[in-house]
Amino acid sequence: MPQPQLPTSDPGKPSRRGVLKLAYASLWLALVGAVGLGLGAVLRLISSGGGSPQDQPVEMGQPGGLAVGQAKAHGPVALVRDAGGYFALSLVCPHLGCRPAWHKAQSRFLCPCHGSSFALDGARLSGPAPKGLGHVALKITGDKLVAHPSQPVDPATRLQS
Repeated sequence: MPQPQLPTSDPGKPSRRGVLKLAYASLWLALVGAVGLGLGAVLRLISSGGGSPQDQPVEMGQPGGLAVGQAKAHGPVALVRDAGGYFALSLVCPHLGCRPAWHKAQSRFLCPCHGSSFALDGARLSGPAPKGLGHVALKITGDKLVAHPSQPVDPATRLQS
């Protein structure tokens, strides 16, 4: 008497084991990709935001030529003039260290990374930044203005024009 044959799987269909292997491989690739992206972001922040260029004095030229209510970026700092005189702001966003830029038409500093905005005096207006831009020392050396990004000062400090 012939033995009954067990049903065989369809050769066109993947086995359960094959589906599980594919799922595990996909999960592993997604995990490795996410870790790689995270590591890349950390390395970018480390290389762009910290270290010696931020600590070096920045020459900002001679006083004058900047109207009241305006700002001009000079690398990691901005020279700003208001009714009280000149002052310097650190252009390092307190959120994640990106570099805000002065937008004259909107009369504010805007961070390109996550949308924080800051007033002319550096005060936080909106966005994820926890506080405003830092004020740094501004001195006259010879006949030029020099900002010192590593020397924070009181926000009320002004250099008379």
